[in-house]
Amino acid sequence: MTPQQEQSKFRSAKPSKLGRGIERLTNPFGKAMASVVPDALVEGLLKAIDKAAGLPALVRFDHDMADLAACRAAARKVERAAKAINGATGAASGFGGAISMGLDIPATFAIALRNIRDTGRAYGYDGAGEAEALFRLQILELASLADPEQRAERIAALDAAIAPDGSLRPLPENGAPLVDAAVERISRAIALKSFRSKAGMIVPVVGSAIGAVVNAAFQDDVAAAARFAYQQRRLVAGAETPAA
Repeated sequence: MTPQQEQSKFRSAKPSKLGRGIERLTNPFGKAMASVVPDALVEGLLKAIDKAAGLPALVRFDHDMADLAACRAAARKVERAAKAINGATGAASGFGGAISMGLDIPATFAIALRNIRDTGRAYGYDGAGEAEALFRLQILELASLADPEQRAERIAALDAAIAPDGSLRPLPENGAPLVDAAVERISRAIALKSFRSKAGMIVPVVGSAIGAVVNAAFQDDVAAAARFAYQQRRLVAGAETPAA
């Protein structure tokens, strides 16, 4: 499959069957749990976690950044690492039921943002700057959406953020309100997604298996959205090696 075909396939894709199935199973409990979590709590958590996304990469890269196929292969390594790490944390937290599930959600967000940033690095983008941070959060939102219309809108927003050379269009001089508004919207989407899908972890021990599967499925969705977004930047730029 060519990169262009991969992009087209993602644009028309639906959330994973596994993710949709788990969400349907746990949705009534997840809605109730999400309703009592203040949006401000998730917003603050997201901002804090994204600052930590600049930690050393989940995997070491030694590929040729001019080779788009090699970039895609490196991004797949990031996906495997994120799924393995988050699957393990989900399994461990599931043993403790509702209490440890609350700790697993921040860990899942943190790994997801590392997953996104390292996927960007795999394609040659270091992710520095406010526009890059917003781009990562937009990718995280896209990975959390199931509604086709909302999904199409967020893909269009990602497309609009990409400049002709594959860099990101600069934010307005006073871009803070734009970023804050986006974080508020994104926090609602991923909070609901997380609590819906993780509600099955409230039963100790049994929740361990659910936690491992749910977390791995979520990181799979995050990785797919990240590969789409960063590969799109390379394709817009003519697949040239991005400037350092």
